[in-house]
Amino acid sequence: MPIAIRRVLAVTLASLVALVLAPAPSQAGGWALTVLDPLPDRVEAGRTYTVGMWLLQHGFHPYTGGDLGAVELHLVGADGKSSGYPAVALKDPAHFAATVVVPRDGRYTVVAKQGWFADYRIGTLTVPGTLAVLPVPVELTAEHIAKYWTGAAHPPILPVDTSRDVFNEPAAAPPRAEPPVQAAAAQAEPISPSTSRLTVLAGVAALLVVGTVLLSRRRLMARRRPT
Repeated sequence: MPIAIRRVLAVTLASLVALVLAPAPSQAGGWALTVLDPLPDRVEAGRTYTVGMWLLQHGFHPYTGGDLGAVELHLVGADGKSSGYPAVALKDPAHFAATVVVPRDGRYTVVAKQGWFADYRIGTLTVPGTLAVLPVPVELTAEHIAKYWTGAAHPPILPVDTSRDVFNEPAAAPPRAEPPVQAAAAQAEPISPSTSRLTVLAGVAALLVVGTVLLSRRRLMARRRPT
């Protein structure tokens, strides 16, 4: 194989390796989730509720950067219309509170607007009724709580589902009118950004190798042709 081709191949493969090892957006630090303080057993339309919410960067610690931006709690109805409720910061780290009045009976997707972080889907609220909270993708441990919250108030610990892809799911999707049918469980899980990237890079690498081999054969055949 000519030296020039080998150099091009080496540089290209090195670039592919660098891209594979680079952190995906979900691993780069620019994400957060929100968990709520326990709501009443029965939520009714027209009543006023003060809802406590904890905005956790990486899922387990308070945000310590610059200006976070506006934090809000949103209720998205089955018609896609959203009602927003601004939240104010409380004295405990990462703790906010929003005054919420549910406009009418129905089912709502509960979404946290997290400043400059991407929106986060908390769960589904049935009115009158209760909030069905989705599991979080990262575990909040007792060690995290002891480290970041020394007072009596701290975020609640929720069930964990590490397979939940909060970075691809639509945060503000309206709630389903009916529970998902059994067949929906057989659908393929959404492909995460890192999986998609690896697939593309593998295809590019394969094409590069094939192209290099074909080019080398072509040059070899050209050299063997009689002059």
